[in-house]
Amino acid sequence: MPACKRDHANYIGVSSSEFYNNYRHLLEEGGALVIDGRTREMFEDGHLQHAINIDADDEDLLELLKQHTDEPLIVVYCTTNRRTGKIVNTLSTFYEGEVIYIDDGMRGWQHNGFPLTGF
Repeated sequence: MPACKRDHANYIGVSSSEFYNNYRHLLEEGGALVIDGRTREMFEDGHLQHAINIDADDEDLLELLKQHTDEPLIVVYCTTNRRTGKIVNTLSTFYEGEVIYIDDGMRGWQHNGFPLTGF
């Protein structure tokens, strides 16, 4: 599993619990672009509120992410952390805004019983 870059000042990793307790307003108010890095099928089985799906394994990942350079804040998650790391590392090559990535992903989110949408 690729590690997420932690040396970018505007990129922070948080647990699902920390995100829910401190940043869930971003989901409720639509205050960030939320990227679900899993497959379309996984996304359709349930995702975070207002999330869009950009599969981290898509061969056009860089181009898909570059469509969102005007966003001031991006939240990234996947099932655990592999796809999240791929997206965060790709963003770090060009994106100057803030990124919050959920370290324990959907597994942590579901383990804690936090709400999902899009079933």
